[in-house]
Amino acid sequence: MSSDGDLAGTGDPVPAEVGARWAAGRRNRVLLRRGLAGVLVVAVVVVLGLYVRTSRLTDDGDAFGPDLAPVMSRIAAENAEVDRNHPGEYVTVVAMFPMTGSQTDISLNRESIRHGLEGIHLAQVWRNRQPSSPPYVKVLVGSDGPDDWEPTVEAVKARTGDEHIVAVTGLGASTGNTRSTVASLSASRYAMVSAVITSDELAGFPGLARVAPLNSEQAQAGVVHARKVNPALKAVVVKDLNPADSYVKTLARSYTGALNGGERVMELSFDSSTRFSGTVLDVIAERVCNSGANTVLYAGRSEQLPALMQALSQRDRCVGGGVTVVTGDDAAEISHKVDMSIWGETRIRLFYTALAHPASLAQRDGPVLAAIRARFAGGDPDSFQSMFPHESLDDGMAIMHHDAMFVALETAKAFAREPDVPSPQDMANMLTSGTIAVDGASGPIRIVEGGARETKDVPVLQLNPNGTTMYSGRVTVTGGRPGGG
Repeated sequence: MSSDGDLAGTGDPVPAEVGARWAAGRRNRVLLRRGLAGVLVVAVVVVLGLYVRTSRLTDDGDAFGPDLAPVMSRIAAENAEVDRNHPGEYVTVVAMFPMTGSQTDISLNRESIRHGLEGIHLAQVWRNRQPSSPPYVKVLVGSDGPDDWEPTVEAVKARTGDEHIVAVTGLGASTGNTRSTVASLSASRYAMVSAVITSDELAGFPGLARVAPLNSEQAQAGVVHARKVNPALKAVVVKDLNPADSYVKTLARSYTGALNGGERVMELSFDSSTRFSGTVLDVIAERVCNSGANTVLYAGRSEQLPALMQALSQRDRCVGGGVTVVTGDDAAEISHKVDMSIWGETRIRLFYTALAHPASLAQRDGPVLAAIRARFAGGDPDSFQSMFPHESLDDGMAIMHHDAMFVALETAKAFAREPDVPSPQDMANMLTSGTIAVDGASGPIRIVEGGARETKDVPVLQLNPNGTTMYSGRVTVTGGRPGGG
């Protein structure tokens, strides 16, 4: 753990003279590099650089549509203040989100992306307001959707030196497209801190740190909760066979592994990449309701979940038996109030394992420090509540992306004694060394050797047919073994 006035992970204060030398040396090197660049760079390279600069990484408020314009404009204003008041004393973190592609391709809706950017900006603002030594922080945003992830990654590599890029955050959900982005950055040993990548298959990429619980941990937490709801658990695992989606594959495997032999009734499957998966889910519901099962463990995406819930709620045997559905964190994509019910029968209950929930921010004796709680609620003009008064924290996206950004910034701060900006490779080495520990909005975060989060309290939420959620408790998962609640 480290405070904002300490060197990350050491508890040692940052001497003022270190910050002064760091800043002065940085400004001199920036001026020298700029002079050399003016002599050496030819016109063709300038043109290509401008193309990459304007089209791939940006803080332009209008770059990604009107729904993201308010938060993008805030990021741009903060960047401009850093440029104006602290030239040469900053590092840049690139936030990558899938701005292009269908819901099936990217598995993130626009509201989730907006909340993610708001959480990243919140961490940026609080770092820049600290009275301690540099670095200050700028944020650039790029799209890693199916159509543009590759040129965006190349833009990150091309602009690393000029923009003082030290890490990439965001990165989307556990899809094949995200895997390609991570693999390309990892091949160059770039530091990455992901907020919502949960697939166990995406572990082990050099340079990648993750603050979210793995699917194996979520599955075990979900089964623990399912046993509390139905002590005589009889479960059907419903799994998506979409070959491009690592999230559904690892969640299904983990659900099966978490069940005892007598608890597993059967496994049924569909493929979300085909045209008529909804029809298959309707037939699956019929099989579930005739099986005597009291629980469905759903290893699929939220896009297909309403079809299953509707089909279950239309069958008397499931309604009369009060069948429970348990799924993973992707259900947060539909956790916002809707005018028409997502499904028709309240006796069919849906629970999901969330990445984070604001309930933890409201607990005065909970796992979140008061100083971190203040970033989200309260009268401070830089709090989330003040900056984004009409936004919700219920989907956990702002909390998790704040924490991923916070981990990246605390890692950068660990290099404050060094005479130059850490490279993305320096950052990657530190991130996955097992030495980074911070107090986040989702609770204490320790990144173990290799980049995973050591211990995670997994919140369990109940999703109602109108899209609202209720906090149902938490399960602590330590070393892959669930316990407590």
